[in-house]
Formats: sequence, C-alpha cells, structure tokens
Amino acid sequence: MAKRPARWLAAVLCALTITAAGSCHKPPSAETRSYYMGRAGVNDAALLGCFNADKSGRLTLFFGAPTTVGGSYGATLWGARDLTVSQIGERIKSVVRGFAYCRQNSSHRLLIGVGTSNSAIDGRSDAWLRAHGAAWARGVRDVAAWADANFPGHAQIYAAWDFEPSWSTYGKAEMWMRGYDTTSGRRLLFANASADGCPTASASNGPCNNGWNQHRVWHLAWEHDPSLPIPQIYTTSGNQARQWQLIDLWSTTAVGDGMYFYGSMTQWGACQQVGGCAGVDNTPHQGNDQLRNWLNSDSRTAQGDVPTMTDMNWNS
Repeated sequence: MAKRPARWLAAVLCALTITAAGSCHKPPSAETRSYYMGRAGVNDAALLGCFNADKSGRLTLFFGAPTTVGGSYGATLWGARDLTVSQIGERIKSVVRGFAYCRQNSSHRLLIGVGTSNSAIDGRSDAWLRAHGAAWARGVRDVAAWADANFPGHAQIYAAWDFEPSWSTYGKAEMWMRGYDTTSGRRLLFANASADGCPTASASNGPCNNGWNQHRVWHLAWEHDPSLPIPQIYTTSGNQARQWQLIDLWSTTAVGDGMYFYGSMTQWGACQQVGGCAGVDNTPHQGNDQLRNWLNSDSRTAQGDVPTMTDMNWNS
C-alpha cells in the first residue's frame, strides 16, 4: 500500500461523509487517548489497556527522552524510573493484554505508537544516537511480532517520535532517525512532531527554531520512509495547523513530494489534568478541524479528511 493515498481519493472519501454543516467531521468515538507514561508498572500498563477498551485507532504512548539504563538503551519517564527498551516492550505487551481482556467490541483495534523524543540529545555522540535509534527499531519490531502472533485482531505496534526543533539541533535528530530507518524490519513511525518557529505566512523554506527550516521538518516528518505525520496541533489560534500546511505546500511546490497527514494530536486531556495550558488546549475536534481546514484551503495541499485525532493525557 502506498504511504500516501492519492489526494483526489482522500477528498472523495471526505465528500462522501460530508455533514449538513458542510464539513468532514468525525464522531467523538473516533477520538483516541495518547499518554505520557509517568506511571509504567506492568500492572499499571494492563489497567491502561483495559481503560482504553472503548477506543479504536491510532494512539501514542510516550516514554520520554533517549537515555542509557544500566548499560542498555532506554528512555526516561516522568516521575518514575527510567526503563530499558526491553522493559518498555514488556509494558506495551501488558497494555495489549489489558485491552484484549476488556475489549467488548470485536471490531475495536489499537494501533499503538511506542514513543520517544529528541529531547536532551544534543550532548550525545552521533554514533550513540544512531545506535539508540536502531535499538528502538528492534524493540518495537519485536513487540509488533509478538502482538501479530498473539493478538492479531486486537492491536498493531508501531514506533512514535516527538521531535521538536526547540529540543535539539537538526543534525542530532537526523542521526537518531537514520539509526531507526536503516534497521532491518523497522516499523512505521508516528511523527508526533511540532514545527517550532516555522513560518505561518510563507512556503519558501523559511527558518524554524534552532537552525531548522521547513525542509528539515518535512524531511524528518515525511521523507524518511517510516514517518507517518500525526503532528501536534495544540494552539487555539490555529497557527500550528497553518505551519504544517505551509510545510506541505513547500514540499509540494519545491520538491514535488507533498505530505499526507494521518492525524492530529492535541493535549486537551493533559491540560484538564494539570492546568496551565491557556492558548494551547485545543480539544481533539478543534485540532483536527484546524489541520483539515488549513490543508483544504489550498488545492495543492488538500487531502479531504484527516483520519486520526488523538489527545494526550498523563498516565500518572
């Protein structure tokens, strides 16, 4: 299957589901919950899977920044001990088991992204970053094979990556992605990225934060073969959706390889839990509508529907 559905086909599918209000709007049941894994015991993970037995679709479980744990590659957590890639894999298996045990609708299936980020990686060597990316790819690949063998109708496992220009230089982020992308059997990866500082009024490869530009964000979010863009659309102003539409427009006009957005990510749930989110607390529908509407404002970036909407929460 092609990585990007034809734009005309996606637009037709959207048109077939148009509402009386004239928009391609999904019901609340189409929302999924994603999580910052601040609490990640094996039993906690099973309970999390059970809690999400009412959901179906793509979601991400974020385990924090790349790190070393007892001589092995792993990730940080929020307020809990760091975990190795292998230990993270066991938590994902528990999530799947909990979901499978509690699922009541046999059509429900979770597509779980196992996430890390580019936070705090500037001090790492290029060799370490490539090795960590490769270790992440192997770990996700192995859990995916386990899920396919044991729970084929319940869950599929992917990687996920929260890369943000403000968090590292582009070169360091690229090294991690090269390690991931060149590993045998690596899974597709949800690019749950931001476009910090990128233009909101032009598509001419303008600068973003920290030496990045529109081309570099596009390259990591789309040109690398595993990447499936499900970007952060947090701001109530809509400027993040506009940033991504302009990155797409730049790639379409400059290199002839426009993006296809597999979804939008918001943080309304996390904001309700901890507060302090004024101006960055889109609901799932608001974020999805913003991205869809900006993309469809120009025929060169139009894709009709944006199929996934997932909302960040704290599992803590």
